[in-house]
Amino acid sequence: MDPEVVVVKKSDPKCQKSEIGEENCDAMSSSSSSSSSCNGYSSSEDSLGYTSEDSRLFEEEHKRSGSYDFDASRVGAIVVFHLVVFEESYYATEPETDGELMARLSRAALEKYNNAENKKLEFVRAVKANWSLGGGHIFSITFEAKDPSSSSDTIPFHAKVGWIPLDTRVYDVKPKT
Repeated sequence: MDPEVVVVKKSDPKCQKSEIGEENCDAMSSSSSSSSSCNGYSSSEDSLGYTSEDSRLFEEEHKRSGSYDFDASRVGAIVVFHLVVFEESYYATEPETDGELMARLSRAALEKYNNAENKKLEFVRAVKANWSLGGGHIFSITFEAKDPSSSSDTIPFHAKVGWIPLDTRVYDVKPKT
């Protein structure tokens, strides 16, 4: 299953399909103040592949969740963060699953946190992860840890971890607020 950016184009009655399936629009007005439309987008939005409503939905979801708990199903055509399916081995090398990879990256993040904060928290489990591209894969992982000297509940954490095979970089790790 190959995650990809999905852009949904709307049909416009002003556009006609050519024999090879491409859409050609009526000639655009030369006036700079007019807005021509093709595929349901204004000419200024055409090259971007999304509408201002898509931008609004994306911004709203990102404010709500950040990259950690981002739900791409709640936004329009803009898809930047992709859900990691723990049962698959899309990123991990089999027999390791993506869930096991997220646990491994979470442990590295927790180790960095423990060293920086002089703590001895223990990893419990990876809960959820999203990925985006940026010099390799950037994983935004939500995981749980616990203090072995306390009987308190688990502590949710967020970690931003860069990963390419043989190279792991923890960019940020902190308790979830």
